Parts: sequence; C-alpha cells; structure tokens
Amino acid sequence: MANDRPVNEMPAIEMRRVIHRRRRLIRVWPAIALLLAAATAGFYIWAFLHQPILVNPLHVLNLMQTGNLDSATQTLLAVTAPMLFLAVGALVLLLLAFVTAGLVSEGRLMRVLEKNLPS
Repeated sequence: MANDRPVNEMPAIEMRRVIHRRRRLIRVWPAIALLLAAATAGFYIWAFLHQPILVNPLHVLNLMQTGNLDSATQTLLAVTAPMLFLAVGALVLLLLAFVTAGLVSEGRLMRVLEKNLPS
C-alpha cells in the first residue's frame, strides 16, 4: 500500500484552513451573541411597555379583574400566554448561552490542535 495514513486524516494545510475558519467564527461570535441578546431583550422591553398583554401576567390579571378584557381574548390568552411568551425569550437567551459556551470550548480545542500540528 502506497498510502499508509488513515482515511480520515486531513493534510496539515487543510486542517489549518479549517482551524482558521472556525477561529474566525469563534472570534466574531461574542458580537453576534451580544447583538442577538440585546435584540431579544429590547423586544421584550418594548413589548412590556407597548403590548403588556403579551408579556405581563399581572397586567392580564388586572384586565380580567376590572372586566376590561373581552371574553374571547380572555379565553385565548388567560394567564398562560404571557408566561409562555416569557419562557420562549428565556429559551432563546439560554440557547445563546449554550452556543457561546460551546464555541469557547471549541476555541480551546483549536488552540490545542494548532500547537500539535506539524510545521
């Protein structure tokens, strides 16, 4: 056999290219994550101020108690809609946190791989 290296082994130059692309993503991810987190937080602040029926369960309860919430909307929203809406926002932020943690870990791996690549 002329080629004794394993099938899944990448040549060093190709590995360097992969590492370079991944490091670039890792480098720009904090800005992307911060922008997405700020957009998510901004949306929820806007919704809390301008559409409180979507995100503020106390507002919905107040409308129900004062009778200002029509029965169709009351049936549709009840108190669960704001809670679910807040839960979705929390899940988006949690997803951003997990992706960030994964990319931090991948950055460490990239540094180890670069140190062990043949020159």
